[in-house]
Amino acid sequence: YVTEALQAVRKSVQKQLAPYAKKDLKQHFRIIGKRRDQLKNDEKNSLHRLLQYAEILHQVYSWKETFIEWYDCSSTYELAKKGFERWLTQGTTIKHPAVESCLLTMRNWQEEICNYHQLRFTNAAVEGKNNLIKALQRRHFFTRNLQHYKETILLECNAEWIQYGS
Repeated sequence: YVTEALQAVRKSVQKQLAPYAKKDLKQHFRIIGKRRDQLKNDEKNSLHRLLQYAEILHQVYSWKETFIEWYDCSSTYELAKKGFERWLTQGTTIKHPAVESCLLTMRNWQEEICNYHQLRFTNAAVEGKNNLIKALQRRHFFTRNLQHYKETILLECNAEWIQYGS
């Protein structure tokens, strides 16, 4: 949601810029979405140039980076709660509909987001299995043999376990 809000701000800023700046910002949109610690030196220079086009773009980028830092560095649940509150407060100073929408969602899911810092588990494995099953459904749309379909799902979703587990 945070990255989507950043890109929505970029698009709204882009509409108001001169043609050269508009093209530059559109051409390098992936750099704005990247984490600061994963940028190469030339990308850092480009990012610095892009963020100078609008103050709000710079604010939202800093807000995104603060979120990443909070997510990676909160060692306990209590610290995560406090850091998340600070991050939400930082976001309220940015007056943009995309950021406000993101903040609303984050506030609604605050407890669940902060709970990650208790055990550091995510539902990524389940989401991955769901995506495998959806892809399988698209490939086997006209499968008549239900037993074959179920067995294929089991094979697809347990391929790693079958390969390494036995």
